[in-house]
Amino acid sequence: MIELSFDGNVTDQRRTVFERSAQRWDQVINTGFDPIEIDGDILSGVRIDVSIQPIDGANGVLGQAGPTLLRQVDGLPLVGIMQFDQADVASLEAGGRFEDVILHEMAHVLGFGTLWDRKNLIQGTGTMDPRFVGASAAREFAALDPQGGNAVPISNTGGAGTRESHWRELVFGDELLTGFLSGDQRPLSRLSIASFEDLGYEVDYDGADPFVLPDFRRLAMMGITEAVRICDLCRMGRTEPVVHGAPPAEPPDGL
Repeated sequence: MIELSFDGNVTDQRRTVFERSAQRWDQVINTGFDPIEIDGDILSGVRIDVSIQPIDGANGVLGQAGPTLLRQVDGLPLVGIMQFDQADVASLEAGGRFEDVILHEMAHVLGFGTLWDRKNLIQGTGTMDPRFVGASAAREFAALDPQGGNAVPISNTGGAGTRESHWRELVFGDELLTGFLSGDQRPLSRLSIASFEDLGYEVDYDGADPFVLPDFRRLAMMGITEAVRICDLCRMGRTEPVVHGAPPAEPPDGL
């Protein structure tokens, strides 16, 4: 079970959005583990520390989300953070995008895109055709596109928080875990759930939404006509997690 820890600035209405997102992820991913003591708390599921506070006003830094502490046994998250700029949250709410942003960013806390490199799940990094090579996701991609190759296309544009940490939007369109909030439905596909299985989670595919790859006409109707666009999600920072119980790194020789 995902455990949410809110600071005092998160209203009840906004807490409900985070809680619904956690419930959705709990339907498809088993985040539980044997109890571990962290800073005096006993955790048996991923804890996400949530805050909404002034950062730099609307259209600046949206916030930061990702795992901060990993389990030593399997490298999966113990603790993560979701921090958002107060002014940007108000804008997302006004545009009807807040809940999908929370659901999307919670996936990054659980390891989507943020742990791929650590788990050696990226092929062709730095090229124009990076791919996710997890076997479960590759199987689901082959079901969507039998001619698409033996690995899943991932984002090949954007900054450090976007490139190679999402599905490629020009292929997957409005799927929830591309780097842009395209379309109106933003389904969570079997492909995305499979990627968590490749990270090491137990998953339940019954929680997936119906999804098919869009054709060029549907992409155009979603407004997806180029690889580089302005997007809210591109303004999110990412964390640098550490492994719980691991010894500190030794300083370089001579220091």
